[in-house]
Amino acid sequence: MFPADFGYARADCLDHALSLLTEAAAAGEEAKLLAGGQSLLPLMKLRLATPQTLIDIGGLTELGGVASDASTTTIGALTTYRALQHDPRLAASFPAMTDALAVLADQQVRARGTIGGCVAHGDPAADLPAVLLALDAEVLITATSGTRASPLDDFLQGIFATDLAEDEIVTAITLPALPPGAAGSAYEKFEQPASHLPLAGVCTSVSIEDGVITSARVAVTGVAGRPFRALYAERSLVSAPSAPSSLDAAAALVAEDVRPLADQHASGPFRLHLAQVLAGRALRRAVGRANGAERAAGAGRAGGAGGAGGARR
Repeated sequence: MFPADFGYARADCLDHALSLLTEAAAAGEEAKLLAGGQSLLPLMKLRLATPQTLIDIGGLTELGGVASDASTTTIGALTTYRALQHDPRLAASFPAMTDALAVLADQQVRARGTIGGCVAHGDPAADLPAVLLALDAEVLITATSGTRASPLDDFLQGIFATDLAEDEIVTAITLPALPPGAAGSAYEKFEQPASHLPLAGVCTSVSIEDGVITSARVAVTGVAGRPFRALYAERSLVSAPSAPSSLDAAAALVAEDVRPLADQHASGPFRLHLAQVLAGRALRRAVGRANGAERAAGAGRAGGAGGAGGARR
C-alpha cells in the first residue's frame, strides 16, 4: 500500500516547527508531525491518515534526553524508546517503564519510536501511556502562544483523541518524584502476537510503610477506548496491608465500570478478565520491589547505627 500524496517540510528548530503548523492551519490544510513515524506511517500507507503536509521534527535535538532533579524527571518528547530503555536513572526509579520497554514492539520500533509521538498519537492499546498514568505523568505542550502542562489523565480523551490543538506540539513528559516510603512499580501485559500491542496491559505503582500501602496507582491499557486509571482498585489498596489477600481484592476491582473494546482479536469480557489477572501479577511485583527497597533501607539504617556505635567504643 502507498500513502496519498503529501507535502513535506523539515523543521530546523521548535519555533520553525510551530510556524509551519500555524501556516498549515491558516491555509486550511491538515498537517501532521513526523517524529519516529512508527505509528503515523503505517496509518498513511493504509490511508487511514491522509495529511496534506508532513512536518519532520525528528532532527530537533532540543526535544530529546532525560533530566532529573529532586522533584521531577523530565523526558524530552523525541527521546526514543531505546534511549529510555538504557537510561540507568529511569531503571532505578521507575522499573515499570523498563518492564514496558522490554516488551514494546520490536527492536526496530524501539530504535525509532519516541515517547512524545506515542503520547500524542492517543492509541488506546499503547504500552507506555499506562505506565505514565501510573507514574502520575504530565504532558508539556508548546504553541506559539506559550507552553502549558496537562495531566496525562486529562490529555488522553478517547480512541486516537487527545487534548492537542492543531498548532501545538508535545515537547516533554514530566514525572514527579516518588512519594515518601519504599516505592515499587511493575508492568504486565498480554500481547497480540502479530502486532505486539497489548490485548490488556496493567501498570501498578505503590508506596509502603511498615507493611501498609500508603499510596497506589493502577493503570490499564488495551481494554477500553483509552488507557485509564482503575480508581476502585486504587482506593481499596490505600491503607491496606501489603498482603496477597489485599492485592487480590484490588485486582478484582480493575474491571469495575469499564466499557471494554471488542474486536477480532479478543472479546470485551476476555479483555476484562486479562486485566484482572495482569493487575494481580503487577501488584505482586510492585509490592515485592517496594518491600525489597524497604528492607534495604532498614538494613542501611541498622548498618549506619552499628558503625557509629563501633566508632564510639
